[in-house]
Amino acid sequence: MPDSTHRQPGQLIGVGVGPGDPAMLTLAALDAIRNADLVISPCSAPDIEGRAESIVRKVMPQIRYQRLIFEMATGESGIQARKRTAQNAAKELLAPLSRGQNIVFITLGDPNVFSTFALVANQIRALDPKIAITTVPGIMAFQQVASESQVELLNETEKLFLITANETLDDLSDALDHPEAAIVIYKGGRHIGDIKEQLAKADRLSGAMVGELLGLDGERVIELDQIEESSIAYLATVIVPPVRNIPFTGYSKIKKESLQ
Repeated sequence: MPDSTHRQPGQLIGVGVGPGDPAMLTLAALDAIRNADLVISPCSAPDIEGRAESIVRKVMPQIRYQRLIFEMATGESGIQARKRTAQNAAKELLAPLSRGQNIVFITLGDPNVFSTFALVANQIRALDPKIAITTVPGIMAFQQVASESQVELLNETEKLFLITANETLDDLSDALDHPEAAIVIYKGGRHIGDIKEQLAKADRLSGAMVGELLGLDGERVIELDQIEESSIAYLATVIVPPVRNIPFTGYSKIKKESLQ
């Protein structure tokens, strides 16, 4: 009978499932989910299907998920609540990981960028550094917005500011001091009116695009200056190309029938 004290520990794998459209799930993501012993799905309540889970279910409805409630509130109280959730989750997951189970934590976009996965992973590392932690990258919302709007976001040596608009727009003000750099704003829906105003003052509104509800009913990717509402979906993503001497005029769209 094998000695269980020498059992190889399992892996914690953060898997990015893309911005919303199940067609943007990578083969690597699907393979990791399919082979997992346990799939963790972050959500806001036990009876509410999280965005990441809803994406995967459309492709793999047979997979069973264990939901992990994360506090979605903003501000310092929300940050502290998420840290407590991560600590509790790490303690709960440590036992199956120590028994050799491979656990997948699915997350919107990419697990290494603005992801709750990192909070859990850091707690696992603190509890047991021997646990292997890996990630499977995912397509991010700003990539889809750039693709659908035919915007060349970066070229040559141009730089990118990737910021969030959870609380204030201080980071946007700093980014606008660099007209030669592209700007991506995540979670900007609540401040969309203020974002428009700041971009207009900096003469950066023209060419800026926004995408909201990606992969869901009501999805739209349009020019930011066409938005009339003062707030839109929380997870809205804004992309602002750099100021260029020669503006990018867009790619030619390929008709689907020409590929058949």
